[in-house]
Amino acid sequence: MANGGEQIDISGIRRKKLLAALLLQANQMVSLGRLVDAMWDEDPPASAHGQIRICVSGLRRLLRGLEHNGVIETHPSCYRMRVRDDALDLFTFEKLVAQGRAMVRDGQLERAEGLLKSALVLWRGPVAAGLDSRMLASLAVGLNENRLTVKEEYFGVALKLGRYQQIIGDLTGFVAENPFRERACAQLMLALYHSGRQADALETFRTARMRFSEDLGIEPTRDLYVLHQSILAGQLSPAESLPRDLLAPLPPRSHGRQSRPSGVALLSRTSPETAPPDALEQLRLENDLLRVECNGLRKILSLWLRSNPGLPGA
Repeated sequence: MANGGEQIDISGIRRKKLLAALLLQANQMVSLGRLVDAMWDEDPPASAHGQIRICVSGLRRLLRGLEHNGVIETHPSCYRMRVRDDALDLFTFEKLVAQGRAMVRDGQLERAEGLLKSALVLWRGPVAAGLDSRMLASLAVGLNENRLTVKEEYFGVALKLGRYQQIIGDLTGFVAENPFRERACAQLMLALYHSGRQADALETFRTARMRFSEDLGIEPTRDLYVLHQSILAGQLSPAESLPRDLLAPLPPRSHGRQSRPSGVALLSRTSPETAPPDALEQLRLENDLLRVECNGLRKILSLWLRSNPGLPGA
């Protein structure tokens, strides 16, 4: 932990867990019960409350040099860690992301790219890494998921700016670490295709499909199939291949008994009668892509019928 450039060494696993629990719920009242859960899960010692008070005292001594004195407040049966908006990387991250998304909405993509990149640089690893605590893990999961979503938004902005080759390495590593994020798989396919690597883009789809099938027992979304068919036909221009939905955060979807990670909404599902102009443009793109897919299927069927002349319709 840093104090105005000076590194503060937090020793002891219990102190680290306590500090993590308070910082992950900064400026909130955190009950003794939740702190007990963070430090010992479901098997606390009889002296748990006393040990927490000792840890709080130790942390206060370490943090005494901070500008904001009394950073850990004591309340009846709970504690609160007061943190200024500019004193926690998480707060700075959220502020930069909000600014970056506003720039995307205003069409200022270069500024958005810089803001999102600055936000992502603040991450030095997974939240609460190395702290074996189910409660801390539950607090960290949403923050880690948000980081991955922002990373995809950054890639989306970079693709819009035509930085295909510059992001291939980072995207490849991201997909390798998060193989079930279809949005990132689609972005990697697009980056490869527009860098003149059509075969690699198609191989990325085949790898993703095999992984989904073997590990989850499901298929990728239809949107990924449509993108694959369009790349196979070589009929994607930069303007057509990057609809607005590729930049937007997407909620996870449920597929039967299997829970699936966030998908990629490449195509609109809005009806023509109620669709705004941007959605109508996406629907026209979908019709074009479906036409490519149907033409490919017709060619395959025609070749198969020719090779089986004895069948009806041959």
